[in-house]
Amino acid sequence: MIPYQTLYIYEISGTISDSRDFFKEDFIGCWNEGEVSFLFFSKPHEEEVESFIIKRRMPLVSKNVLDYRAWQAGEELKPFKVGNLVISPPWENGTVEEGEILVLLDPCVVFGTGYHPTTRTCLQALWEIYQKKRPKKVLDLGTGSGILALAAAKWGAEKVLAIDCNELAVETALRNVLSNGESQRIEVRMGKAEDFIEEEADLVCANIHVQVIESMLKKKAFLPKRWFILSGIFKKDAEEIERRLDQRFTQIVQRLQESNWLTLVGFNNIKKLG
Repeated sequence: MIPYQTLYIYEISGTISDSRDFFKEDFIGCWNEGEVSFLFFSKPHEEEVESFIIKRRMPLVSKNVLDYRAWQAGEELKPFKVGNLVISPPWENGTVEEGEILVLLDPCVVFGTGYHPTTRTCLQALWEIYQKKRPKKVLDLGTGSGILALAAAKWGAEKVLAIDCNELAVETALRNVLSNGESQRIEVRMGKAEDFIEEEADLVCANIHVQVIESMLKKKAFLPKRWFILSGIFKKDAEEIERRLDQRFTQIVQRLQESNWLTLVGFNNIKKLG
């Protein structure tokens, strides 16, 4: 059974960093977005939220009640296959055939169900890279539910560092890593993507806002990464991103487009850098 049939969302003005110290029962988590925070519950908690905002002097902006399926853009989450992985919500009966691997993925209310065009094309790109090469160290920037980090680990990565700036995403990714027995290979940390580009990696996968990608490309630390998968790019922004990549001696080997979204796959020409 889906654990979140109905979502009760309280939008609060201000950034909340200790929500789990205050809220316990029926609390899903806190999503910070700029100067606004969203508290998610599986049942209404009017009085508790009111008490919280009075103590903190943080005004309530809005209250919303949503069906979980509506929150997931109308998608009914079901098992799906990519490569030899069967990715299934834990409340579904995901089954595997010989040679396949089951990945249990609870996206909670964060990004990374596997249904969005950017996630689908990133998964496709990862699978194709791992059919030819075996990147040992992977940097997953904007991990969300942890879906790409889990796929990389299952396909052969020895170490994956998964980063997200959203507290709820970090909590969700950690749960998924643990439930799939990958805590030895995947480390989940909270922070800004551009602050972690210095980390050593053979492959960087960044499914994030285009402004963050642009910031990341300015850093010298991007250059030694052999492989890259960049997504979250609208088609209209792709020309500028490709121009910047060309300036950094990169080679784009694949452009995966779905709807208005584009995923760029390529590698840095390390010989030219030297």
